Amino acid sequence: MIARTIASYSRRPLNTQQHNPWEMMHWAIAYGASSQSRLGGPGGDLVSCIGWLNMGGRCKGQVMLARQGEQVVALRGKGMQGHVAQYLAMLAQCRVARNSPIEVDGRGFTVGDLIRSEQRACATNTELTFTLISMAHYLGSDETWTAADGTEWSLPRLVREEIGQPLRGAPCGGTHRLFGLAYACQRRREATGGLDGIYPSADHYVRSQQQRMFDELQNDDGSFSTDWFNRPEDGDDVERKLRTSGHMLEFLVSTADQQVLYHPRTIAAVEFVAGILHDEPAREWKIGPMCHALHGLAIYQERLWGSLPPGAVAAYHGPMKARPQPRMASAR
Repeated sequence: MIARTIASYSRRPLNTQQHNPWEMMHWAIAYGASSQSRLGGPGGDLVSCIGWLNMGGRCKGQVMLARQGEQVVALRGKGMQGHVAQYLAMLAQCRVARNSPIEVDGRGFTVGDLIRSEQRACATNTELTFTLISMAHYLGSDETWTAADGTEWSLPRLVREEIGQPLRGAPCGGTHRLFGLAYACQRRREATGGLDGIYPSADHYVRSQQQRMFDELQNDDGSFSTDWFNRPEDGDDVERKLRTSGHMLEFLVSTADQQVLYHPRTIAAVEFVAGILHDEPAREWKIGPMCHALHGLAIYQERLWGSLPPGAVAAYHGPMKARPQPRMASAR
């Protein structure tokens, strides 16, 4: 069912006439660096989503990137990124290389230039969720940088800032915040062989929220709370259930230890999310929730079986991907 669902939705790509840069960015989240969209309308030629956005291509008349003096910046607002560094975090999760080209108004830049732009934008007591995801991927764990206001920043400082912020009111119920913390811990383990400083606290926090998902927040049908991490709730709005359960599943399967993926409660959540998408393939789901749900399914498929079915594009590669355990998968 997972394979059929991922393949089915991949055959209905977005297009640059009807969908804006924010929607294109989410399509890339679902289907990775090789994601494609139709140029100029539903019948247009296929083009690379990320290539189109990075080269200044217009989507529904809008662009994602612009020049600000000598810098390249990702624009915020309706139809563009909704949060600081959200576009860069998408590039990080799609494993787009730091030296990949960007073109704005005929001037050449690279993803590295966008990284430096987001570094300068760091400010205390602000939402830094997507900045953490971006910097955890693109920077070494001991790197430091200076923001536009003259303050010095590092990954541990970003982690500390994010732990100090509540999940309530965070993007998508705090799921992206939790993923950023988990990813930073994963990268630190790879760099040093363990966790030190602020990282053990971040790791404990993430694991406690994973446990809460099973102990408090999972409904009888396998879905998760329709009120995110705030409290248990089982609403009857299927769009709301896809939004919350899809995001929470995406966080869980991309950060949990490998054995958790075989747990009956995890399987129930996967079956719920895959099931509602599989059963209504013609439904006009909201792009963001649909794409994050597809991303979660793709990560689960990739971690459990080590590959995706023919025609699908791996949505997640890199350090967070666990070592395959084919015997356990076969037995299951």
